[in-house]
Amino acid sequence: MSNEQLFTDAITTLYHLGWAALAWLAVLAAVATIVLLAGTAVGAWAVSAVWRRTVGPSWARGALRARIHARARLRRSSGRTAAPDYEEAA
Repeated sequence: MSNEQLFTDAITTLYHLGWAALAWLAVLAAVATIVLLAGTAVGAWAVSAVWRRTVGPSWARGALRARIHARARLRRSSGRTAAPDYEEAA
């Protein structure tokens, strides 16, 4: 092989290696995009689940919270104010 042929083969090899590197970059970018989108979807689902549990009314947060809420409501409604005088209102 002549020097010119070796030089041409080296240039061709570098050219193909460059395109292979770009192809791998494209594949890695596509995989990273899929992972990022899946992570965003899972993250959005988790945030919405937490948001639903904390923002909703206390009785909607579980059985224990419902009992606490019911007891507090019963205590609030009884004993703090006098019974209304219906005869006076009539």
